[in-house]
Amino acid sequence: MRTAARDTETADIALVISSLGAGGAQRVLTNLANAWARQGRRICVITLESGERPFYALDPAVRHLETGGFGESRNLLQALLANLRRIRELRRAIWQSNAPLVVSFIGTTNILTILACQGMKRRVVVSERSDPARESLGKVWNLLRRITYRFADTVTANSHGALAMLARTVPRSKLAYVPNLLVLPDTAGKTIPLQNHILAVGSLRPDKGHDVLLYAFHTARTGHPGWKLALVGDGPWRAHLETLAQMLGIADDVIFYGQREDVFSFYSTARIFVLPSRREGMPNALLEAMYCGLPCVVSDASPGPLEYIEPERSGLVFPLEDHLALAEALRRLMADEALRLQLGQHAKERVEEFTPARALPIWETVLRLSGERNGSSHEPQSG
Repeated sequence: MRTAARDTETADIALVISSLGAGGAQRVLTNLANAWARQGRRICVITLESGERPFYALDPAVRHLETGGFGESRNLLQALLANLRRIRELRRAIWQSNAPLVVSFIGTTNILTILACQGMKRRVVVSERSDPARESLGKVWNLLRRITYRFADTVTANSHGALAMLARTVPRSKLAYVPNLLVLPDTAGKTIPLQNHILAVGSLRPDKGHDVLLYAFHTARTGHPGWKLALVGDGPWRAHLETLAQMLGIADDVIFYGQREDVFSFYSTARIFVLPSRREGMPNALLEAMYCGLPCVVSDASPGPLEYIEPERSGLVFPLEDHLALAEALRRLMADEALRLQLGQHAKERVEEFTPARALPIWETVLRLSGERNGSSHEPQSG
């Protein structure tokens, strides 16, 4: 196990996640860790992967523990042994953090965290970042989620649809809604020229529906010259999507930017944002685009985005997989600047609750955090 610093420091909160890569849960965790560290809270982030540079920078005051990667398992026995080792090493890291409160993120990591904390007298809060009705972990992990979540002290989700699904197996008294936390760059006083770009932000994989978007853009661009489709993100489907763009004859107007840390520069210059996903929890990219005043078009695949996109008011909605309906929505926005401005303004107003001033107090109430900071007296719990 490698420690970034302060091996013997007692943390107020231990935040657990599989890795600190470029995902939405990683961004939320990093935003929370940094915000609390700047308040003077002692934060320890524990990751199950090792040797990875965090995609989103952690505040220097945040302690980082890595339990070590265990690689791919070739069979069921290897998988079982690997996960037993993960639980052992995670338990050791939680013990080392000495934090009385442990908050974990994402399904399989939540399960491992609950098991690792058994008998340790820690308060365990798990954060479900997807919709369990649409995001299967696999038969074994789905069963373990149903069993183990009951043993957490609190189970949180970032959409009310996910909470409704979790209520089938978790006592309602343990369930709580917590919003994603948006931390936005300061653009006050800056004038950034807009471009005729339709923007999609997310991993390039089948469930994100970029193929539907390419077909829709191919149809919508007729009669609207000069518009480009900007794809920010990377993933296993990139080569397939590049080939599809070539096949459709739109490759010159589709820009694959790859994974970018400066994603807000794309929100600031685009005119339209699209989320064509086949399933979603509560995606940061959508919330960020809405807060930046972009008119958004989303599929009706999942309840999370539809909690914030009210059709014809804070965005447009199209039926899942219907590229012609998506093309029509894009045409409307490409042709109507007034509609873009109207939807964008209402979108920004709709997601005010995700700003730190409003979201952090909700998290702190759910986690039962006191006002004490940095050096507050609490006794480490024995394991």
